[in-house]
Amino acid sequence: MSRTELPLPPSQGIGLQLAVALGVSVGLGATEQAHADDTTQPPQPATTDTTIKLPAVRVGGHHDDSDAASYSAGNTNSQTLNISRMPGSVRDTPQTITVVPQELMKQQRAFTLDQALSNVPGITLSTGEGAGGLNGDQFRIRGLQARQDIYTDGLRDFGTYTRDVFNTESVEVIKGPSGEYFGAGNVGGVINQSQKHAHLGNSYNYDQSFGSGPLFRGVGDINYQINDDMAIRVNGMFNKQDVVDRNNVTSNRYGAAVDFGVGLRSKTSWHLTWQWLNSDSKPDYGVSMIQVNGIYRPITEYGVPRNTSYTRSFDFDRSNIHTLTSALKSEVSRWLTITNDTRLSMYDRDYTATTPAACSGACAAAILSGQNYALPYGAGGGAAYRQEGWGVQNVLMGRSQFKTGFMHHDIKAGVDINYASDSRWPGSFTNRNNNQTIINPSYNSPGTSLSFPDSGYGNANARDLGLFFADRIQLTKQLSLFGTGRWDSFSSTYYKRSTASQGRAEQKSDRWSPSASIMYSPLKNTSFYFTFARSYKPVGTDVSSLVTVKPQAGDVAQKGVNLSPQRSDLFEVGNKSDFFHKRLGTTVAFFQISENNSRYYDVNGDMETGFSDSGSGRRVRGVELSATGKITQDWQVFASYSYMDGIVTHSTTGDNGKTAPQVPHNSMSVWSSYDLSRLILNPEWGTLKIGGGAQYSSAYWAGPDTTNTARIPHNFVLNGMLSWDFKHYRVSFNANNITNRLNYSSSFSGSRVVPASGRYFIGNVGVSF
Repeated sequence: MSRTELPLPPSQGIGLQLAVALGVSVGLGATEQAHADDTTQPPQPATTDTTIKLPAVRVGGHHDDSDAASYSAGNTNSQTLNISRMPGSVRDTPQTITVVPQELMKQQRAFTLDQALSNVPGITLSTGEGAGGLNGDQFRIRGLQARQDIYTDGLRDFGTYTRDVFNTESVEVIKGPSGEYFGAGNVGGVINQSQKHAHLGNSYNYDQSFGSGPLFRGVGDINYQINDDMAIRVNGMFNKQDVVDRNNVTSNRYGAAVDFGVGLRSKTSWHLTWQWLNSDSKPDYGVSMIQVNGIYRPITEYGVPRNTSYTRSFDFDRSNIHTLTSALKSEVSRWLTITNDTRLSMYDRDYTATTPAACSGACAAAILSGQNYALPYGAGGGAAYRQEGWGVQNVLMGRSQFKTGFMHHDIKAGVDINYASDSRWPGSFTNRNNNQTIINPSYNSPGTSLSFPDSGYGNANARDLGLFFADRIQLTKQLSLFGTGRWDSFSSTYYKRSTASQGRAEQKSDRWSPSASIMYSPLKNTSFYFTFARSYKPVGTDVSSLVTVKPQAGDVAQKGVNLSPQRSDLFEVGNKSDFFHKRLGTTVAFFQISENNSRYYDVNGDMETGFSDSGSGRRVRGVELSATGKITQDWQVFASYSYMDGIVTHSTTGDNGKTAPQVPHNSMSVWSSYDLSRLILNPEWGTLKIGGGAQYSSAYWAGPDTTNTARIPHNFVLNGMLSWDFKHYRVSFNANNITNRLNYSSSFSGSRVVPASGRYFIGNVGVSF
């Protein structure tokens, strides 16, 4: 469904054009949410339907009424990307993109980013990876590190923390090197969260969840239309949870977000968004890995209870995150659109966690014989630090569509400037016992105190200036060429107070990240493509996750050492097709990623020095399949599968030819729901749905080291859902991990692994007006 924009009165148009000029001059951000014609998205009324629906936020490209129908059906090929410098939709992008829509997260009651990404095969998680044992959202895409490759509306989310999805419309995972769009980093791909934005029309929603643990969570979402082209949207969340089957581990969060939108009916629009997220939790570093017959495996596979946790009374994870985002977009003429996106982010985090060490030798012998054992904690007893960081980014872009002879051009060019700074003070404990029994560990630690002395202060910062240019050349209605390039001038510095006499270390890198694609569409609803892309990741890209106690132990500049960046190359060939009048979308892709100069970390999380000359190389080949949308009018599916084969192509430790770590050969996710209403309910009784799904990941070698000495068992989760919507009200019930299987959510090398929750239940009641 579409709506024709109403023409602006002359005076209003002039005023808004002036606002554009003023906004750009002061560095206000913008996001492209429309295209060069005069249509825009319709008002979004309140709804109680649990059908998987995608937000009708449009960013370039033309979408007809059949596209609107595919949104409603859940065909994610029609998902528009709220990232102005990328092609308009998943269908138009010659690269694998997996979308997790909001309604899928609602049906599953997924509350955090890592829970949402459990629907994406090929993603694994690390625990406390990196010097200093940092914990938070640390993802790997196709086995390649993506700890700082997390974005919101196309702008980098600099911090390392646990992200909630209360203000998220959808999550998009762009797989493969993406430096041509996003700059330094992104060697494995990008994770993007699309925020909720104000829209025309009024809606009021509240959901109250309760479940095992116990869990108590409330989320409110109010959108209010102020006048004909202005609206405001307010979201709020609280989450209090004792994690199921993990003793003394909690997850408590509070959040709020406000988005103000103006010009929603016009060719010039602006959104100003503020988001706040606060957490006060008990972190979980899991359990020890035990060495049996030369291989480390989770100690819970050998009789230690799954709820065993080494969290102690003085452990905490307290973070306070503020982001302010400006998104300004103007269709200056029929052939030119200007967008400008800006974000200011501020991150504060106080953190301490207990780190279990690996169990081998006498420890392993004692556990295997049924005895207990007092094991010293790893990482000196555990990580503790105070962290303060901030970042700013501005992306200014122009888009022009025109013809030269028989060729249609869609050109996007612009400049991306970003800066991030992160400071850390390591913690110092008094009266802390660093030995603990593996079975029945003690939680209370009376008399323990923690301080953050100034003598340990360290600071890292990174600056990046990127210039990008992209052109899609449509040679015929069936054949298009894509050419994209980005030049980045990146620099990072590192300062440590304890070595202040040595001065501030600095690292620079100037690199060109290209990509080239060809897309052929023999039929209206199918296209084939081939893509090559290259990304670079200089030292210092991940400043907020690797500010360390010593320069040589992390991803920071080192005095007198020239550290070359990582390089990652992608080759991909694939197909994207739509069926049943675009209600069902499918994708298939064959890919190869070759990563050179991979950074190697030892079991303590310390980066090996000299990696610029002798870093490891990895190659991952595979195939991905997906199907999303409606098979019948009542039957909906979200399914994807990934096969990956990763090997170590070069290693300084003689590991050539070994399996690349964090790469499960097979992984899949399927979620299906069926509307039973027409079978067993009268229409006036509402909508009754039943749903369920499974997630599977084969066993893999834990990383990041390449020794193949730590094995994570395969994971399998079976979930179910029942929901009933009646007029303004809704009720749902979810059962998760129905088989109560012992699974593992994340790991780190041969040291530790985090057991996932067993069987648990979530109930929800909601109201919408």
